[in-house]
This record gives sequence, structure tokens and C-alpha cells, in this order.
Amino acid sequence: MESPVTFDRLYVGAKRFARLAMEAHAEEDQEVFLLHAGVSVERLAKAALVLVHPTLLTEVNGKDDMLLHFAGAVSEPPARLRTIGASTAIGRLRKMDVLPKKPSREADDLDGLIELRNGVAHLGASGVGDYLGTFATTVDRLLQHMGQDRDAFWGTWLETVQLVLDDRADRLQKAVRLKMNQARHRFRARFADLPEGAVEGATRAVGERGLIVVAVEPAKALFRTLSQCPACIRETAALYLAVDEDSPLFELELKAESLLCGLCGFHLSSTDEIEAAGLPTNVRHSVEDLTRSVAEGADPAERLATVSLALPTVRPAGSYDSF
Repeated sequence: MESPVTFDRLYVGAKRFARLAMEAHAEEDQEVFLLHAGVSVERLAKAALVLVHPTLLTEVNGKDDMLLHFAGAVSEPPARLRTIGASTAIGRLRKMDVLPKKPSREADDLDGLIELRNGVAHLGASGVGDYLGTFATTVDRLLQHMGQDRDAFWGTWLETVQLVLDDRADRLQKAVRLKMNQARHRFRARFADLPEGAVEGATRAVGERGLIVVAVEPAKALFRTLSQCPACIRETAALYLAVDEDSPLFELELKAESLLCGLCGFHLSSTDEIEAAGLPTNVRHSVEDLTRSVAEGADPAERLATVSLALPTVRPAGSYDSF
């Protein structure tokens, strides 16, 4: 009888969990990412061992049920299929020079990924580092070792993985492009099963045109305006702009500080990221362009004029008082 523990089943399972891991990472669900990424690495590592010989999945603990099964010495598989764990599989691949050996940063990072996967499964994890690079690099090593096609394994996530693996890209550019790819996947997932016209309807609902006063300080005011999202290419992104303290009162020189798309969730948190995304970082507006204030009260232009006359007392970046 053919063993249910085969290369094909292990490989297909690793591929499925790898894509689930990428989806979870795009949704910023770190615990689910760690669980799926750990399972994917474990199954792919076992698939690599099976290609050499199935007996390499046998635990060395005095029990010979699985050994006899893999060797074909018995006709029926054991009632309970039990193979080695992820750490043992990785350890055997290290002895075979497939994966990086200790001591090395890559080996420590891979061990950390597996340990965190186990921790999430039993206790939960929080505040951990981002292991996407470790996950993508490990999978890529194993795929190359087994002669498997990267495109077939990753599917629609291939571009994102290639970006993660690209050592030539500037770190900031890589981070922004990764955010962009993940936002595009979120967009496709959210609207894939909705009827025709749903995207247009959502676009109209999210969009709020005009220059809106959000918050002010003695030397700084924050505005919001509508911008085209670089990820989903729809005019549904809220672009947050800060007035330069040296800007003329009625001809505002605004600096882009952050962006958030209400449709795909694409988020940029700094002026540098906005520039890396290909958006202008300096925008000129007139006070006459103001349409409304987030808070109820006096006319936005009047309030801004009142605030601009105060002496400057600068607070830490990102700190604003609603008015």
C-alpha cells in the first residue's frame, strides 16, 4: 500500500500554507502568519528529505513502526502517522548542507521562526520581529535544492516574494513596494466575489473631496485631501498634509506626511515613504480651497488665521490637538 506521507502531499501542503502565510502578513496578522509560515517550512523541509529517502522522516526514539512503513516492510501504515518535527527536519537538512548551519544569523533566524510558531500554537506571541524575509529565504533555498519552480509555488505572491529576496533594492523602496503589493492583494481579495459596480460604489463612498482642516497647533496645522492611491489606482486615499510654518497665510505650502487608502488599506507613514511611492511631497493650496473643518465651529479659514498668529511652540511630530 502506498504511503500517505509522500513528496507530492508534503509539497502541496507547504505551498498552500505558504500562500496563507503571505495573506496573513498582508493583513498584518502576525500570529497567523507565524503559524502558517512555520507549517509551510516544516512540510517543505520534510518534502526535501523524502526526495532523498522516506526513512529520513523517521524519529529515532526506539519505535520502529514508521521505519518499517517507509521501508515497505509492512503492508499497512501505522494507525497513527508520526514523523519528525520541524527542528529535527531542519537539523538533518543542515547536516546535508541544504540549509545554513549554526552559528550563523540565518540559522538563528530560522530557529526563531520555528520557535515562535510553536509559541503561537501554545501560548500566543506578541511584539515579535518580522520574519517574512527569513520565511521567503528559507523556502527559496529549499525550492532551489529540490528543483521546484518558484512561480508555481508562490502563484500570485511571486512578485512580493521576489521583492523580499531582492538584496539590491533600497530598504525604503523595498518597504514601500512591499506595502503596495500587499495592498493590491487585499483589494483583489475584498472585491473578488462582489457584483459588478461594487468597486465604483465603494470608491464614491470613500472619497471626500476638498481640502479639510483636521487639526492645528500654534505653529502647525494638519489638513486632509483626496489623492489617487498608488496601489489600487483609485482616488480613495486620504493624503495628510502639514502646513510649513514659513508658509504665507493665504498661499499654503503643504508637506505630505502620511497617506491611507480607504479601499485597499495602503498606508504610508512618512514623507520619505510618500516620495518613494512616486507621489509629490509638497503641495500648494490657497486658504480659499478649504471646504470644511473636522470639528464643528468657526469657518476653517478664520480658525487657521487665528492659530497662525500665535507664537510657535513645536511639539513632537505626529502630535496634534483637535480644535
